[in-house]
Amino acid sequence: MIFKEVKQQQKMVIKLSVSNMPVSEKFYTEKLGFKVQSDYTINKGGTFENDSYLQLLHDDMDTVAIGLFKDIDKPLQPEETGTAPTFIVSDIVKTREHLLAEGITVSEIVANTSDKGYIDHFAFFSDPDNNTLAIRQNMN
Repeated sequence: MIFKEVKQQQKMVIKLSVSNMPVSEKFYTEKLGFKVQSDYTINKGGTFENDSYLQLLHDDMDTVAIGLFKDIDKPLQPEETGTAPTFIVSDIVKTREHLLAEGITVSEIVANTSDKGYIDHFAFFSDPDNNTLAIRQNMN
């Protein structure tokens, strides 16, 4: 295992492709409550041209960051990727209601039961570039 030998792993960064950095930054900061980690900002051309990067942190998540990377010219086709960063929340109903109040389209809540009987509830939404995101509540 690669991380077993590394005793001081600090963060995992989930990279998401974006086409318009200012629009994406606004979505993640204003709607989802992330903050830009300015130490890792790369603003190519001063207008966030291709290969620009923003790293985002959330006060409630200390080991995971989201990295927005300007490497596409237009939003992805819906469901073009199977990747779905998932935020584990304590109350999926309230979280979903909050996202809806922010103007974000969110799927209905669906249940999933593991082979060992653990039940999770999920709901899915997308960012401005159609990157799929999810919220999950562990029910037991």
